[in-house]
Formats: sequence, C-alpha cells, structure tokens
Amino acid sequence: MPYIERVGSRVAGTMVPVAEIGSSMGFTDAQVRLYERFLGLRNIAVARDEELGDLLLGAAREALRGVDPKTVRHVVHAYTLQFTPPPRRHLLGEIQESLDLGHASSFGLTHQNCVAGLYALKVARLLLCDEPAGAKVLVLTGDKVLSSLVRVLPDTTIMGEAASAFVVGNDPRGDRVAGSAIQVAGRFYRCLDLSEELRLEYKRFYPQALEGVMRDAMRNAGIKGEDIAAIVPHNVNRMSWKGIARNLGIEGGRVYLDNVPKYGHCFASDPFLNLQSARREGRIGPGDTVLMVGAGLGASFAATVLETGEGVPE
Repeated sequence: MPYIERVGSRVAGTMVPVAEIGSSMGFTDAQVRLYERFLGLRNIAVARDEELGDLLLGAAREALRGVDPKTVRHVVHAYTLQFTPPPRRHLLGEIQESLDLGHASSFGLTHQNCVAGLYALKVARLLLCDEPAGAKVLVLTGDKVLSSLVRVLPDTTIMGEAASAFVVGNDPRGDRVAGSAIQVAGRFYRCLDLSEELRLEYKRFYPQALEGVMRDAMRNAGIKGEDIAAIVPHNVNRMSWKGIARNLGIEGGRVYLDNVPKYGHCFASDPFLNLQSARREGRIGPGDTVLMVGAGLGASFAATVLETGEGVPE
C-alpha cells in the first residue's frame, strides 16, 4: 500500500453567507433555514477573484514543499465537473511548468464525480508499481463553479470552491493507505435528472451505500469501528452522520464536520482538506486510524482507511 506523504490545500478567498447565495438563487426563507439550521451550512467559499489554476497551484506548492521535483513522475488532476479550464487552455501543462514538473506525465481523472480524489489514490498506487523507489505521484483535486446551475444541489448542499493536493509515495513516515473500497450504482447515472421513482429510491439508498462502502474499507483494512480515531468525510452536510457513525460503532464526536459551515461542499477536495484541518487542530495525530469517505452523484461511493504517520520532514 502507498503512503500519503504530504497534503496541501487552497480555499477560495471569499466567504459568502448562505442567505446571500439563497437570495441570488431565489430561495424562500424556509429553504435558507433548511440549509443553515438542518444541513449545517453557514458560509460558502466562492472563487470570485481566483481562477481554477490559482487554486490548484496554491495547493500544489504547499504539498510539494521539501519535495525534489525530479522525483515526481506523474501529475493527476482528479475533478468533478466535466469541463474545467477555458477552451484552448492547457491547464495541467501550465501548472507543471510553474512547478518545474515538465518531465512528469500528466492526465485528468473524472467520471467519479466527488469521489475522484479518493479514487485517484488507487490510480496513484498503480502508477507507482512501475516506478523506482523514491518516485512520487502528485494528485490535484479542485473545481470552479462556472454556472449558477451547479452551485446548489437541491435540498442537499451548496457547492464551495477549493483545491487540495497530495503527494503519494513510499515513505513510511507518511500516512499509510491501509484499506479502501469503491462502489458505483450505475442506475442513478442521470444524477439530478432522475425519474421520481429513482429519486425516492436514491434517498433510501444513499445512507445505506455510504455506510456499506465504509464497512468494506474497514474490512479490507482488518479493523473495527472502535479502532477509528476519526471519520474524515465530505462536506455535503451534517444531517446523516450521527446515524451512520452509531451504526458503525463510532462515537459521533469522531466525525470531523468543522469545515461544513465554513466552506460548503468543495467537490472532490473535501476529504483531503478535512484531513489537513483535523491534523492541524490536533483532532488526529501519529498512530491514529482515520477513515476518509466521500460520495458522488451518479452514484459513486468511496472510503479509504489511513494509518497516520509521524510526517515526512520538509
């Protein structure tokens, strides 16, 4: 199994209250209360003055501090929205040039929606199989909302903008990927354009699938609920986590939800943004077992078990 050696992040610089976003989207007062009081959102990170490349580059520079650029053999951008850079721009090429990574292969990874970052861990492991010791993969996650049509998932969450970056390698001082699981339910592929019958089925299916993929990852890692120091999830909302944690035998206070009211749901970046925040705040430390989890429309579910290390010095 590989190790996450370093993590970086960059959150959009403008925090917009839910009520302000609701006003621009035509929310009723009841809808604003739903997002704020029931779902737990307060402010949403909005990239008014930043381009997607700015966010990705900022996160990458933080993750690469102390890393020899020559050791980075591959650069992967894992993203949710199908069209990210403006036409005719070579986003990854520009980022590689800025980071002195022109020698590395690069490609985008999508069609896993908001679990693309967790899925990229599996891809990074496979890439490293054919590389010499000391080789690394840089994974970038991040999307920019280019239309108000994708800002809101009705009655579910509001999308924020941030980027994360993480370096995957084989240094045992990093966070070891101890287990993982991915589940895709293709019958929901139409996402927000589901029939009424499938929409109701998805509401029932979602918490079961999320809990199921977490159980599969724990089984793959050979651990139980009581071994988990923290669940590091996506920032969709806080509504369902109490019940899911209880069913898994994990205390509800171990679910890291602190960034939900701060930023909103930042696509595939959430678990890595939250991993970094939880470590900085002392919620997790060396030797802890952490369960990262996310869900994406379509419907994709992913979970990864990490055994946190002492950290790779810069």
